[in-house]
Amino acid sequence: MHNRKVFASLAMTVGLLISASCDDIDEVDRITVGEVQKTAVTGEQVTVEFGDQTFTYTNQHRLLIEDFTGWRCVNCPNMAAFLHQNIESVYPSVVVSLHPAANSLSNTDAVVSRFSLSCTLADEIANMVAGSTVASSMSLPAVSINQKSYNGQTLLSGDTTTVYNSLRELAMSEYQYYNLFNDGRLTNIAVNVEKISDKQYNLSTLVVRKENDKIANVRLQLWLLESGIVAYQSTQTGVNREYVNNHVLRQAINGNQGEVIKGMYGDFTKSYTLSLEGTNYVPENCSVVAFVSDPSTNEVLNCIEVKL
Repeated sequence: MHNRKVFASLAMTVGLLISASCDDIDEVDRITVGEVQKTAVTGEQVTVEFGDQTFTYTNQHRLLIEDFTGWRCVNCPNMAAFLHQNIESVYPSVVVSLHPAANSLSNTDAVVSRFSLSCTLADEIANMVAGSTVASSMSLPAVSINQKSYNGQTLLSGDTTTVYNSLRELAMSEYQYYNLFNDGRLTNIAVNVEKISDKQYNLSTLVVRKENDKIANVRLQLWLLESGIVAYQSTQTGVNREYVNNHVLRQAINGNQGEVIKGMYGDFTKSYTLSLEGTNYVPENCSVVAFVSDPSTNEVLNCIEVKL
């Protein structure tokens, strides 16, 4: 194992409570999930001492895959399966399943209300990624990779061979650029999770800036995900009443737009308080996704997912 020490005289910390959340599913409608991600590519493990904490991260770039979906979308299960088999299982990656409220059925229906995973935060993210108000009108499924555009489109939507091939090409291009042609000079990120109680956690995040980084400002965002949620899902052959939803976006941890860290060219840490009070999320099925992006372009520089 390669070890290196980073000594810092000042570590920036801030404690925040969660404010944004998505719809709940009854706690009984969960399954226990294990590791849902297997990648064929591994990177060097790096241990860093920063202040009074020790962080460990893998020195590689991971793709952030944002899958905008919904339970009434008959093509969305096909996209979820494609992403898992052709991207998530091939390239180091983090998948987030987002359910825009604008594309969900009315919650006045009892069945829909119980099984809806609609999230207004997902609408906000879709609008930010695309640079315009699209969430209310976009077709599902829609996917972004590293919030990068492909032939002028950031969100690739539809259930067509063209869309699937475009996603394959974009994933390969991003992997090659960062992991093969960048000489290991990557922005990296690590998250330590400390359980305080059954519903309270401390999160310590380390961002390691790449060598000779010329980006003055970076955006740091942390999201809470939950997997193993059993709910209704429309498919091309009818309604599946036992569909298992994974990687579901639940909450924004440090604000819906994250935080822009200005003028911090070196490595830095940020700390947060995560509270699950008032939710029925299953902690064993939850994880934290943290990612760093360029606020001027929204391009994701790297991301990480850690289990609670």
